[in-house]
Amino acid sequence: MKLVISAHFDLARPVMSINMDDKNLLGLVDNFAGVFVAYQASRKTGIPVYFTNYEELEFDGAQEVAKSLNKDTLVIVVDTTMDAKDKATYIGNVYGFSTAKLKKLFSDRVFFKDGMFEETEDETIIYGGKYGLKTFYFGVPIPNPYAGIKNPFPKPDAYHITDNKISLKTIDKATTILVELIDWLSKNNLK
Repeated sequence: MKLVISAHFDLARPVMSINMDDKNLLGLVDNFAGVFVAYQASRKTGIPVYFTNYEELEFDGAQEVAKSLNKDTLVIVVDTTMDAKDKATYIGNVYGFSTAKLKKLFSDRVFFKDGMFEETEDETIIYGGKYGLKTFYFGVPIPNPYAGIKNPFPKPDAYHITDNKISLKTIDKATTILVELIDWLSKNNLK
C-alpha cells in the first residue's frame, strides 16, 4: 500500500497574509496549520505530500491528484478541526478500511469520529467517495473562537475567522502523532 498526504492551501479573501511568532501561527489558520503538519510529516517520513488548491471551491486540486494515484494508495487528508474533543488530533471521514486497529493504538491521543462528518466539505469525498481510494481526514485542532459565546452575531464560519491562532506546540504535537501513524501504516495492512 502506498501512502500519500494531501493538504489544501487555499487562503480566502480578504486575508492577504498570515503571521507566525515564536509561539503561535496567527490569523486565518485554516488550513495552514494542516499544511505545516503535512510538510513536517512528509519530511520526517519521506512519503509524498500534495499541496492542493481550490478545496474551498470544487476540489480541483484533489481531483487532479486523485487521477494520478493508483488504487493501492491510502490518502491522508490533513486539515484543521474544531472537533477533537480533548485529544491532540482527530480522525474522521474514513473510506475503505476499519479504524479498529488504529483506535487500539492511538485513542489516547486521537479522537476518532465514526461515520461521515460534513461528508462533502473536505477532500476525502474526492479521494474516497469519487475515486474509491482508502482515505481519512487527519484533523489538527484549532480553537473555536465562538466557544462559550451564546448566539454570537454576526457569526461567520468559525473556521475562516481571520484573527484566530494555534500554538506551534499543537502543530508539533499533531506532527509527531501523524509521523507515528504513518510509521505504523507503512508496516501494517488495513482491511
